[in-house]
Amino acid sequence: MSMIFSVIVGILGLYAFLLTLSNIRYLSDLQNTIRLNFSSELVSVLIPARNEEHTIGPCVRSLLKQTHTNLEILILDDGSNDETAMVVQTLCQEDERIRLIPGKPLERGWRGKIYAMQQLYEASRGDYLLFTDADTVHNPDSITYGLSLLKGHNASMLSGYPKQITRSLSVELLVSAMLFNPTLFVPFRLQERLQLSMFAMAIGQYMFLKRSALDHMEGFSHIKSEICDDVQLARSCTKFQEKQIFSPMGNALSCEMFPTFKEAFHGLERSINGVVTQGWLRTIILLVIVIALILLALSPLLPLYLAFTGESLLLILLSLAGSLLFLAAWMINAHFFKFSLSSSLLAHITILYVVLMYLHGHFLILTGRGFTWKGRKIS
Repeated sequence: MSMIFSVIVGILGLYAFLLTLSNIRYLSDLQNTIRLNFSSELVSVLIPARNEEHTIGPCVRSLLKQTHTNLEILILDDGSNDETAMVVQTLCQEDERIRLIPGKPLERGWRGKIYAMQQLYEASRGDYLLFTDADTVHNPDSITYGLSLLKGHNASMLSGYPKQITRSLSVELLVSAMLFNPTLFVPFRLQERLQLSMFAMAIGQYMFLKRSALDHMEGFSHIKSEICDDVQLARSCTKFQEKQIFSPMGNALSCEMFPTFKEAFHGLERSINGVVTQGWLRTIILLVIVIALILLALSPLLPLYLAFTGESLLLILLSLAGSLLFLAAWMINAHFFKFSLSSSLLAHITILYVVLMYLHGHFLILTGRGFTWKGRKIS
């Protein structure tokens, strides 16, 4: 058994390191080779807002400072019970490009945010649509950069990780779970070529689309009941043969997703389980993955255990190499995506959190409790 554990850790570590080197090279090329092209197309910036009175102001003001000036900013008040609508109404008086849309009552069969996005899509006029969250703050070239990437790669959808703002190391350890994708999961260069559904990636903080692509997919109706709208939309693009790409967006915008550890844990467990499709075969595969991740999370202790039990030096070195290679890969990605050195050094704890968030979220699904997000029950 010790040999099996050592081999698994060694393979995972080597795989993570090689995948990371490939991904960083591809993503760096994506950033460095694109040229900013200033255009005159109308871009619709679409923001679903539910109880965002403290964040919607800084978000909209950052969008008003864009170098791409031909835009409309539509904010949908999604049943807020705070001062979100009043804040937006004040902003509307400052710039005619801003428009407040009162949200309709949630229709049966729809998830709240997805229904809000559908209403924004229907109300927009632009040939390009940027869906962004109310807790983002955009740099002046955010729209120009995204539009240049979209056009430069002849893509229908662009998404990418903004720079993540966190108030504590404990929250950052949870939020940095997003590094799981470039470290252990998505081969980005291969994905751009093959457009495989399982590797399609997106994050709702920044989703830039051609209107024609959403028209082709008939808006969001095909994913109206999904928990995780962003990844499911990216997967839909691959199924509808609409090219989607994923790029680092840390130079374009920043986002504070979760102020507290509790909010981060519950928000991320919902997202993690939302991207996992159900079924017996997938459950078995996921069980194997969970066991492998637990072993990877505990891998720093494995060499000590092997030495204590008198195992061979080869197995000790193999497990140590695997753990260190994984840590090196995680730290490279953390630096690239602008996470702190402190959180990257605790990568193994983050992997353990990923497992805990998946298992707890899966428990909520199996027991019928579901998730609660911004006052809405998500079964």
